[in-house]
Amino acid sequence: MTFTIADLTRPEFEELIHERVLVIPVGSVEQHGPHLPIGTDSHITAALVDELVRLRGEQLVLAPQIPISASDEHASFQGTLSMGSNLLSAMLKAITSHLSIRPRTLLVSAHGGNLAAFLEASTPFWVPRTHVLIEAAANWELPADARGLWEPDAHAGRTETSVMLALRPDLVRLSQAVSGYNGPLSPVGAILATDGIRGVSTTGVLGDPSGANREEGLAILAALAADLVRTFDQVNT
Repeated sequence: MTFTIADLTRPEFEELIHERVLVIPVGSVEQHGPHLPIGTDSHITAALVDELVRLRGEQLVLAPQIPISASDEHASFQGTLSMGSNLLSAMLKAITSHLSIRPRTLLVSAHGGNLAAFLEASTPFWVPRTHVLIEAAANWELPADARGLWEPDAHAGRTETSVMLALRPDLVRLSQAVSGYNGPLSPVGAILATDGIRGVSTTGVLGDPSGANREEGLAILAALAADLVRTFDQVNT
């Protein structure tokens, strides 16, 4: 049985957490181009945590999702709410340090922009890793030219669009989808750091949504979920 921390009394939590991992999902509220919902990363995080609960629910206690995180690179676009990396890091440290019995804690987020803050926190964390997308292409025997898997887009491109078509197709506006910056990120890293996404892409997209499809999204989700479960098992040893 899965327990959520908000439904437990203090004694119940103290008894359960000795044998369970506290899972804290972290979402984001940021623009995802003209075709994907602002809560894309939050939707993906919730779906992956749901799968973790399905597979490991008796080994965890679930905390509510933290909705706003570090999205300063999107701040020049409307619809983005961000507390910045430094504040997010401080908040996560405060939350985990105030858990007096120091339970094992796993932070989970599908927003890569939270990585810096997660690295500063003292608890294990999980964010999507590119290699699991390549692994998905191998496991599901998708063609090598399935660009959304073999060369994942950085933001609101084919990768995330495919995932959202699998999760919430009702929220995807494919007729509004446009391409953005399609080059490598390393040469424009300094621009992204100073000017944010708008410095390299006026559309707010890093990649190209063309060719996005539900089947590819399902494969990506399955690979990400499997990777999250592996990480959880490492924490729960």
